[in-house]
Amino acid sequence: MSIPKLTSVTQLRLRPGELFIAAGGFEDRISEFPKIVEPDKDRGNKAILLDYRPDESKNKLCDLEEILTKKGIDVNPIIYDRHKPENFDNHLKEVLLTCNIRSVCLDISGMSRLAIMIIMDVVRELNLPLRIVYAEALHYAPSESDFKKAKATGEQHLPTSFIHTGVYDVLHVGRLSSIRMQNHATLLIAFDSFNEALCQALVNGINPSNFVLINGQPPRQELKWREEATKYVHHCLRKEWSVGDDNKKPTKTTSTLYYNETYELLVRLYWEFSSSHRIILAPTGSKMQAIGCYLLRAVHNDIHIEYPVVQGFFADKYSTGVRETWQLDFGEMDTFVKHLRQKEIKKYLNLPEEFVDANID
Repeated sequence: MSIPKLTSVTQLRLRPGELFIAAGGFEDRISEFPKIVEPDKDRGNKAILLDYRPDESKNKLCDLEEILTKKGIDVNPIIYDRHKPENFDNHLKEVLLTCNIRSVCLDISGMSRLAIMIIMDVVRELNLPLRIVYAEALHYAPSESDFKKAKATGEQHLPTSFIHTGVYDVLHVGRLSSIRMQNHATLLIAFDSFNEALCQALVNGINPSNFVLINGQPPRQELKWREEATKYVHHCLRKEWSVGDDNKKPTKTTSTLYYNETYELLVRLYWEFSSSHRIILAPTGSKMQAIGCYLLRAVHNDIHIEYPVVQGFFADKYSTGVRETWQLDFGEMDTFVKHLRQKEIKKYLNLPEEFVDANID
């Protein structure tokens, strides 16, 4: 078993007993998979739609529900409170058990990064087969011209310059928390974005001993400017913490699309720092980078997840259009995580075969 590759798809047929999970947002791409999904002809399928709170007036939840219902899919909206997500996992688990499903298809196109991690962990706990689908946007905000204007006026550090209205709070949930090594030095790992306030809120609240900031590398040539732009937005933090390109340490960078790069880098960081530091991981990058974050947390439950949640959004400044649609198929999720754990034991601990099922945390 190897880490599944991201594959391009143009249609999505649900398997018998497979549950479709998506979120009601306001980007064009959130409608793409509901439009191309087809239920199993013999048994039909159910769907869960995350109803975001606090409510955003431009959310397309009702549109998604109508599209899926017309296809004969039984839709059940459940509330996901971005500012108070503590009990969401228990509610979701109860729904999954009640539905008596056989597998899960998770559409992360318009989903909160913390919600992605919570859902993946509930699916792992139940050891259900999981496949993830993702619609890549055609145009992302901000545009290159908008960023250059903000940079010229010194406004690129303001969260209101682009797509967020500010930071509400730094949150954690019990399912993804850890109290291990609390008396040790703290390593904070986070990701660049166009909102420096996210990482600044983390640093202010956690006051880490060390800080690793990972930049994102878009896969498209026309988006390469964003890699330098997000690094520039965080240049003050990099200078303060010496985590950036200071002619001594090259900037750590992973793909914003190919999640395996993020997972592989995080694994290396884990084995470098875990014996001396409490590791706090914040999925502030892309949605696919958040999947890499979850895989590390699933293997190592001593990692503590913190998430800076935004106050609100400028819906008219978000991404538009759909470029390509993708799929990842993990199979039985807990079985897959155990495989990753075994690979790490073999690689980093060099233990005999009879010990590969050991708990490495």
